[in-house]
Amino acid sequence: MLNGNKIREFRLSLGYTAKDIEVLTQDQKYGTCISKSYLEELERGDKKNPSFQKVVVLASILGCKLDELITSYEH
Repeated sequence: MLNGNKIREFRLSLGYTAKDIEVLTQDQKYGTCISKSYLEELERGDKKNPSFQKVVVLASILGCKLDELITSYEH
């Protein structure tokens, strides 16, 4: 499951606002746009199943690996 807190941590560590991410994802090279409100919902955990493409775009913009945005479950 996507870890919204991790997304927020990476975003803030880069000095990006949610609006900054929206503007960055409007670049056609990403093929998808992540709106400010959608990103905020992901970070809060209100959105549970973003498309794989959106997760790949977020990881690219945030400069992290996909698995760094996934919640790990310890058994």
